[in-house]
Amino acid sequence: MKGKKILIVEDEVVFRSVLRNYLKSFDVITYTASNGQEALDIINAVEHLDLILCDLSMPVMSGETLMQKLVEMKCEIPVIVISGTNRISDLDRMLRLGVKDALLKPIVDFDDVKETITRNLYPDIVETTIRLSAELSHIQQMIQHEKHDILPVLLELQPKVNQTLANYKINYRQLKDINKIGLLFDLAELSDKQIGFYCLDIEYSSGDGVMAALLLRVAFNELLQTYLNSQANRLFNISEMLGQINTLLKDLGIKGQFPLLLGYFHTESKTIVLASAGLNVKLKTENKEVKLSSSTSLGSLQPMTYQQIMEKGTDWQCKIWNHRHRMTLMFNSLVEIL
Repeated sequence: MKGKKILIVEDEVVFRSVLRNYLKSFDVITYTASNGQEALDIINAVEHLDLILCDLSMPVMSGETLMQKLVEMKCEIPVIVISGTNRISDLDRMLRLGVKDALLKPIVDFDDVKETITRNLYPDIVETTIRLSAELSHIQQMIQHEKHDILPVLLELQPKVNQTLANYKINYRQLKDINKIGLLFDLAELSDKQIGFYCLDIEYSSGDGVMAALLLRVAFNELLQTYLNSQANRLFNISEMLGQINTLLKDLGIKGQFPLLLGYFHTESKTIVLASAGLNVKLKTENKEVKLSSSTSLGSLQPMTYQQIMEKGTDWQCKIWNHRHRMTLMFNSLVEIL
């Protein structure tokens, strides 16, 4: 949700403040209004609002009247009702006007607010995640039933240490103990200008770690492509993908800690995006060095915290490590070499 613009339309001062502070904890850009008229003024003044959270019963202009105005304006900003009403007819009228979702006060668990907002901000991503979860569940059952040893296959499927993608020469090298698996690495050409990659450590949880690796192998490209499509031409927050993968792990009952790095490189704009959950990263470009400190691993019982950096670079490398493994990944432009 980082960087999203959300308008809160709520006349109860305390609840409005609590909701605003909760959203700001996710680096959401918040706007507040105490009634529908103030909300209309903000909607007309602020460009590219992403979502509206709206109460029903308010002075000056109610939530229902505001929704009618938005319909007249042909406003396409998704609206979620948060109301204490006990009348189904109130919600029915709002849904018929085009409200996307509804939450009832009192809000006991604010995770419900987060999930509802995420579902409406990223409908394509949520749909993709649900489908992938079902597909992976079938694969998981098959592997467990047939007792396949999938790890040797995953190791064989790792990319060549030297290859060319999207007019870039890409190579990597890994330092690890001879009896250790090391970091599982994969990359893919998403288009003629885009490359995605990840590094995963599964040795904290060797049993379910194989299933976590298989999940990433199957789901990574599609999840990343869905995120790219949902963000159009804007630079996206790839760390949100870490949260989605973490949700998939939980849904499939895959337990353990899984240090993971996600990466994205646009070869034309030279934009590098790295997001980590449990791995240290040092990015070196022509102009600077940036370090991304280790944070909470996927699957941890602790609250999830993700680290992300976004930089520009033509020829660059990143070092990825934890206390057991170390990898260096290098990108060099073939266009400049020619």
